[in-house]
Amino acid sequence: MTSCNPVSHITDSRFYADAYSTPESKRIFCDLYRYQRWLDVEAALASAQAELGIIPQAAASDINARADIRQLDLAAVKKGLKVSNHSLIPLLQALAHVCASNTAGFIHYGATTQDIQDTAQVLEIRDALQIIYRDLLIIIRRVAELAEKNSDLVFIGRTHTQAALPMTLGLKMAVWLDELYRNHQRLKEMEKRLLVSQLFGGVGTMDSFGHDAFQLLKIFSRKLDLSLAITAWHSSRDRLAEFLSVLGLLSGTLAKIADEIRGLARSEIGEMEEPFHPGKIGSSTMPHKRNPEMCEQVVVLAKLVKANSLLGMDGLLNEHERDYRSVRLEWATIADSVQYVCSSLSLMKLILENLIIHRARISSNVKRAAPVICTEALMFYLGKNLGKDRAHTLIYNATMKAAETDRDFLDILFEQNEISNFYSQRELEQVLDPSKHTGMSRMITDNVLQHVRDNLDFNDMEPGNERQCPLASSDGSCPVV
Repeated sequence: MTSCNPVSHITDSRFYADAYSTPESKRIFCDLYRYQRWLDVEAALASAQAELGIIPQAAASDINARADIRQLDLAAVKKGLKVSNHSLIPLLQALAHVCASNTAGFIHYGATTQDIQDTAQVLEIRDALQIIYRDLLIIIRRVAELAEKNSDLVFIGRTHTQAALPMTLGLKMAVWLDELYRNHQRLKEMEKRLLVSQLFGGVGTMDSFGHDAFQLLKIFSRKLDLSLAITAWHSSRDRLAEFLSVLGLLSGTLAKIADEIRGLARSEIGEMEEPFHPGKIGSSTMPHKRNPEMCEQVVVLAKLVKANSLLGMDGLLNEHERDYRSVRLEWATIADSVQYVCSSLSLMKLILENLIIHRARISSNVKRAAPVICTEALMFYLGKNLGKDRAHTLIYNATMKAAETDRDFLDILFEQNEISNFYSQRELEQVLDPSKHTGMSRMITDNVLQHVRDNLDFNDMEPGNERQCPLASSDGSCPVV
């Protein structure tokens, strides 16, 4: 062991890791903990085989007692990797070295390397999902609270970056909520396909396990609390591609929300912004800046996850019954994507928990835009007498002229005899009241809130078991081998 612990990946940076990972996610993907998972899977295999009499019970007991990374010579493992160029054998040799001499021959009995590593990776993903579910539910509950609180706050609906029609802020947040809920459902629905074991041998025939092969797979899976795959998936990586794709969808939804907050924080809009605290600096040269850097980071993370999801699609291409082109991609893409998603969830929790909503500015903006954002309602009102198409033409001409001359839209409209001869300005001003034209905003918001609350168990937000690197020191740091 040495005292130096060099790091170069952004997720492990001593200074910037918090923007790309979380302490929990880093513990899951600690390489020493990964080795421990491999040992756990080997121990489960030995126990299952002993239960069926495939190997002696004494050998299985010895393997289970010694399958502890703290008992192994990791320096020897590291040297063995350079010599063998094999990812698992040096670890198995280290395990055999601490086991009884008559046990060594029963370690990794009949399995192929990818059986162990794929099964362990599924266990890794299961741990990651525990964090993702918890934080996603926290975010969903918070967005639900915000939607309910702002269910009647009249807000400018915008399309193509332009003021469009009145709505409520609650409805905007209900749309966020509905999308977040669908991502939660995708994750849950994916579990039955994703959380499966792998124990099929070299080319998927299970020949090395003899006549008890299917029973062995069943017991092995039960011990690890995983479902059974019905065929080998050494070269069928659709499960992992789906996982990466769903992470891409989730991170994209978070980015969509963050980017909306960022857009509404523009100086000329000023309706919403991410949390601010004294000492937070936006610029080294412009002291006034309150940059939406947390929101921007959520977008950055989504782009990274999306890139990895495309690599997941590349992983679908394998030759014959097995090769490592996909597996080696997954070791990087899954670890990175999960950490980016965990960081994104962590950031969104902070953003939404202390989200700044400038209600006065929202109302001011609505009041200023009132004539324009109510033109649809005015068109239908005038259309009762003039016909919809004629009303559209009159309003279109008036609004275009108002935009070019900076004159009041209603003054221009009343220059038309078809308007001034039949309507009073007060009458049309009442039509142009945004609060009268939010449609079914409140009911839609309530429907979404009810649907989410009926279908989600917020008790799942309780934190899971904290996982530590098996060799971590008291301060949580890992040694270097």
